[in-house]
Formats: sequence, C-alpha cells, structure tokens
Amino acid sequence: MKSITKDEIFLLKLFELSFAKGSAPEEIDRYVVGRAVGQNDRSVDNTVRMLAQTNFVKKGNGDALYITTQGMSLVEELQAQRV
Repeated sequence: MKSITKDEIFLLKLFELSFAKGSAPEEIDRYVVGRAVGQNDRSVDNTVRMLAQTNFVKKGNGDALYITTQGMSLVEELQAQRV
C-alpha cells in the first residue's frame, strides 16, 4: 500500500466535511479544512493551488472551495486502498 500525501489527506478531509451536512457536496472554507488536518495557512494555499491545477478541487466564493467529480473519484480510490 502506498503512503498517503498531505494533499490527499487534505482532499479526504474536504470530502468528509463537504458531505457532512447531506448528500450533495457543499463549499467549505479552505482554512477550516487546513486546520482540521493540521496545516498552516501558507501550506493550505499551496495545497489548494496544486489540487486546483490537477482539477481535484475548484475555487468557490472567497476562500471556499469544493471537490470536483475527479476529486471524488480519487477519494474513492484512496478509501478503497485504506480498507
């Protein structure tokens, strides 16, 4: 099993938080996700930039972001590896 990266941990937490209130993904503040995984704001900005460039997240209003269909596919793969 391959080790999980900080970007993947961030994406997994975004997925968890965005679906916490229902069955449809919601926009979540990037810094809320970052604090939940122990990242500082600068690290969060770098992580979000990389995830956006690879089309796993899209930026929303202000500091909010949401997970894309491609991001959800990666989360499913990561969750399957963890089982």
